[in-house]
Amino acid sequence: MTQNKEEVSQVNKVDRLDIDLSSMTDEVHNQSKDELKRLIEYKQDKLIDSLSNIACDGRRAFYVAGSYRRRLVTRLGTIELRVVKVRSSLDGRICSPMLDALGIRGRKYALDVRMLCVDAASRLSYADASEEIENTIGLSIPKRTVHSFLAEIAPKLAKANGENVKRSRSTVIISDGTKVHGTGRKEKNEVNVVIGYDPADGSKRLLAASVNRSWDEVGERLAASRVMKGSMVMVSDAERSMNLSLQGDMERQLDIVHAIKETLFKLWGEGMGKEERNMISERMKNALFALVKSVRKHLADGNKRRLRRRIKATLKKLYSIARKLKRDGYKTAAMFIAKNAMLMVTFAKLALEGKIIPYTSNVIERLMGEVAKRCKDRWMHWSTDGLENMLRIILVRYTNPKLYKAFWKAYIHPRRCLTAITAHLTDN
Repeated sequence: MTQNKEEVSQVNKVDRLDIDLSSMTDEVHNQSKDELKRLIEYKQDKLIDSLSNIACDGRRAFYVAGSYRRRLVTRLGTIELRVVKVRSSLDGRICSPMLDALGIRGRKYALDVRMLCVDAASRLSYADASEEIENTIGLSIPKRTVHSFLAEIAPKLAKANGENVKRSRSTVIISDGTKVHGTGRKEKNEVNVVIGYDPADGSKRLLAASVNRSWDEVGERLAASRVMKGSMVMVSDAERSMNLSLQGDMERQLDIVHAIKETLFKLWGEGMGKEERNMISERMKNALFALVKSVRKHLADGNKRRLRRRIKATLKKLYSIARKLKRDGYKTAAMFIAKNAMLMVTFAKLALEGKIIPYTSNVIERLMGEVAKRCKDRWMHWSTDGLENMLRIILVRYTNPKLYKAFWKAYIHPRRCLTAITAHLTDN
């Protein structure tokens, strides 16, 4: 009996042991915060020692001028630091060098926390991003604060993208536009996007992402920046203002899928029935996609003569469709096909020269789908600046993920050296 009581007592001791994984994780997490605080203050002491050893005109250039407590929100949680102030003997000014070294002057949140919030907000709503951050790393950050992070970081990312774009060239320009809810109930934001595309390796680069600017203004900005210099052809839909503003001296490929849809829309507007429209659609698809297959085949076998014959046959079929529609009284659709038939076969003509370009704008359509996922829900309402900043994050990440990752690393690891700190003290 006594032995049984001892066994029960031993079992109870085991039951009382704290082996809760979540609790243990929290305990280690708190220890990590303390370690981070100690490491920062240790580095600060080293920095202050280095500054104290700098001489100017036979005297020390910097003197310790006291310290104060400062809170900082990091990925490990909120820590309270002892921040040391120094005074410049040159002009008597006081600053806290460690804040410059950490990149947190005037900032409550660490740089990596800011970047994490921006990335989350570019995939989720601001409220959901705030909740996601709290659930994953335990930081409660208001959605307005997340919004302010994006307003700070997006222009910097856009600048980095612009510098990258100037150093490269694309053979194809693709453009598209869409509408996004504005701040008013019936107000709409006009979004215009232009990307560069290289069919050889599938690489993309964002050339323009503007909100509530006309295509004329977009075209003027691109012309002034010369980012389209050396581009060979523009692929787009039938939007007239877009093409007139951006095309310049470039050749143009009319997206053949959009061309068919535009024809059917015009036929619907002129009163043609659904069955007849389906017949026209099939005829155009058969002609154009037969050309697509022919380009693939003859690029492989090098038979340019057969490809030229296929191009002529395709144009003949398109003009035939246009003449029939005109005879039947569908003049708008007939004029559209007749006027744009040559633009529908540009990809095949360039294939004769060994130049490969896309025959649709699917590349940018997928990109615009990313915009729609984040920005086009009915309950979302955007200001011009807020939407433009969001587009910068979404589109750079989509078109150039390597640049996006490189920017992320550069932003959260600001390489500050003693020279920069001393220059700040003397210049300010």
